[in-house]
Amino acid sequence: MNRHSAPRLPRRAAGFTLLSVLVSIFIMGIGLLGMVRTMVGVTASATQNQTVSSIATLSNSFWSAVQWTPQATVTTSFPGTYDLSSASSISGAPANLQPWLTAGKTALPSGIVTIAVNNSTCTTDCVLTMTVTWVQPGAPGSYASAAQSMRSQVFYYAL
Repeated sequence: MNRHSAPRLPRRAAGFTLLSVLVSIFIMGIGLLGMVRTMVGVTASATQNQTVSSIATLSNSFWSAVQWTPQATVTTSFPGTYDLSSASSISGAPANLQPWLTAGKTALPSGIVTIAVNNSTCTTDCVLTMTVTWVQPGAPGSYASAAQSMRSQVFYYAL
């Protein structure tokens, strides 16, 4: 018996084409860019939350400084604006307030604290207002001028 083999047809090449590899790399790159952008946003939020938490702690320590100071001293000598980046501003503050301002400088090096009282001669129902203003840094890797913003937090204390 004579066997003749039929001519073989060329098999289709197995594997990926260059075009399919390029398309998959492009799609994966878009996904990675989205993940990086999300991480930058999360990092900025974490930094902002840490700053706000530091300010809340600073506010609590301010309240303890107010409680340990006679009311007449608080209402007459505490009001003012104190730049935490300026040593002369801190040294010119009342003695009872200086340790608190020094601690504030550590928490907010670019902070400005404004303390006001509703009436400097009040004997009852006095309200002390403390406004903390600072520059919130932007996300890492972003342009500094576009990413920074001024933030402020106001605290009210009944004396």
